Amino acid sequence: MRNILLKLIKLQDLDNKIKNWQQIEAETPGKLAQARENLTALEAQLTVHKERLVVNSRRLRQLEVETADLTQRRITNQTRQLKARNNEEYRAVLKEAETINNQLSSREDELLSLMDENEKMEAIGPGLEEEVKKELEIFTQQASQFESILQEGRKKNLEDEEDRKNLLTLIPAEFLSRFSTVAKNRDGQAMSPMRVDMCGICRLKIPPQLFNELQTGEKMLSCPNCGRIMYWTMDPLFKDFVPVVKTVEGEGDNKVKAKSKSKSKAKSKDNFQEQAEPTDEESSVEEVEEIEESASV
Repeated sequence: MRNILLKLIKLQDLDNKIKNWQQIEAETPGKLAQARENLTALEAQLTVHKERLVVNSRRLRQLEVETADLTQRRITNQTRQLKARNNEEYRAVLKEAETINNQLSSREDELLSLMDENEKMEAIGPGLEEEVKKELEIFTQQASQFESILQEGRKKNLEDEEDRKNLLTLIPAEFLSRFSTVAKNRDGQAMSPMRVDMCGICRLKIPPQLFNELQTGEKMLSCPNCGRIMYWTMDPLFKDFVPVVKTVEGEGDNKVKAKSKSKSKAKSKDNFQEQAEPTDEESSVEEVEEIEESASV
């Protein structure tokens, strides 16, 4: 029975690796697209920045011409005021002077505002260009890393698929059927590694007698809560072969939960804290998460 359990453990490990690869393969294009989107946004920002500078510069030249023209008109108007021959002509010249002064004041204000804006934009321009350059380098690096990850992952996944296919021929049909049924009902996770008298997945504490039977490895036993096939990780045959698993809280039959809740809440809490030691499986999960994080760099 221990040899059959070992084959099932290996099968679970291959299934987890294949599932993990499928997730990475599905997520990688999105991560690359996000990197491209970040680069495109910065490039667009730089383009708008440059275009705005060009528009402002054109407008500045135009304002300088208009300001010079209005200044000349004001000088001419002042001369006409001195030469006005009657009140009516003088009032007309004053009205024209008011219009010229208003227009000149407006142009000068706009001119100063644009000069100030251009000065600030020219100051941040080099930094923005450098940011785009760095983002382009990051994107290029990420694209190369993602492509490498995908190539290596596809190769490794083909090997895992082949190993899984060969392994299936070595497992008796009745045990393979049991494994498949549990995996189908438990999100692909049929095996539960045990370091203490607590299910490595759903974390339910199992009866002492069942735990003792588990350590002998003579029977294929299931967790009374989640139904997963249990195995003792400290068995010399299993201890160095612990598949990647994730702990699931609050999973299983409601009757079992109700029975568990009939005990004192305080005692249950104490038992949970005493028994919920970090498992090898949780450490393996952290390693996988680190691998996935490296794929997003």
